[in-house]
Amino acid sequence: MSFRRTWALIRKELAHIRRDYQILFMVLVAPAFVLFLLTYTFAADLQQVRIGVMDQDHSPSSRRYVHTLTSDDEVLVVAYPGSYAETLALLQRGAVGVVVVVPPGFHADLTAGRSAAIQIVLDGSDYHKAETYLQNIEQRTMAWAATQGTTAQRPPPIVVHTRPLYNLPMSWIDAMTPGLMALAFTFPAIAVALACARETEQGSYEGLLSTPIRPIEYLLGKLVPYLVLGVVGTLLAWATALWWFGVPFRGSLADFTVVASAFMLSLMGIGILIGSTANSQRLTIIIIVLIFFVPSFFLSGLLIPLEPGSLAERILVRVLPAANYVDMNRSLFLKGAQLSALGAGLVNLLWIAAATLLASLLLAKKRVA
Repeated sequence: MSFRRTWALIRKELAHIRRDYQILFMVLVAPAFVLFLLTYTFAADLQQVRIGVMDQDHSPSSRRYVHTLTSDDEVLVVAYPGSYAETLALLQRGAVGVVVVVPPGFHADLTAGRSAAIQIVLDGSDYHKAETYLQNIEQRTMAWAATQGTTAQRPPPIVVHTRPLYNLPMSWIDAMTPGLMALAFTFPAIAVALACARETEQGSYEGLLSTPIRPIEYLLGKLVPYLVLGVVGTLLAWATALWWFGVPFRGSLADFTVVASAFMLSLMGIGILIGSTANSQRLTIIIIVLIFFVPSFFLSGLLIPLEPGSLAERILVRVLPAANYVDMNRSLFLKGAQLSALGAGLVNLLWIAAATLLASLLLAKKRVA
């Protein structure tokens, strides 16, 4: 391998990136920009629960209960339906996500020491959002119930004290933003895949391989510029998470850079393999969406946790980079995990990178032959 030829290819690719503002945006700016959009899309709308309250008791206890539910800005009462028909209309048009129904006799049951019922009516069409809203209202209701009817002669039967670790305010944005970086960081890999596909589509790829340039030189010349600029883009996204969204970062910036570089390398290995084998840029985009975005949304643990030790989890962490990175990045941000504690995920990322880059190299050698 010639370092001089490799460096010439790196300079050529850097010049191309510098002249193509779309590619430059995808590599440098897109990770921070997409993280900004995704965080507001998937996290900000769940920060505040817009509820309706149908108070059929109109008692001091029901008013105190509603006041407790809305004691902070996370729960906001926006409607007071007077009937179930109005409740259904509110939920159908999406004006509220939850309606809390306080039935008649609520105050009488409490003062008599009987169990008082609360009904929660919610829109279940969005399961994830409904589950989040339900847990929020249930936790507030149980916390309020523990303070009612407590005397020296009749203490509450069970008092549960919850102490969340690592994410004390239980902030949705703090939990989601580090995970959403796995999606935002795919754009530099998309850029390198499109660059390879463009050369394949235009026929310049085979032309380069017919010159004295060796496949390993071509691979490094294509990989290094996008990898270096992509890591710079991840640092911009890191700064956006800290200074715009206020996500706490308890880990080491050096550890974050190492893990982000390994993740970026695994993504780019897949991107180069796709771009080198696809016949067109359009086909490349279709394959990338199916391989990067769809699995990263639903199979990475971003929205639904993976079952530890299951067969699906063991397969996903060895073939899907995001399945490793989501948990690793959350641990870096919120737990302050050391690099040694992330060794298993780091090995998986490097294995994916090595396997895909080796496949790309063997494919290039086959074309030369």
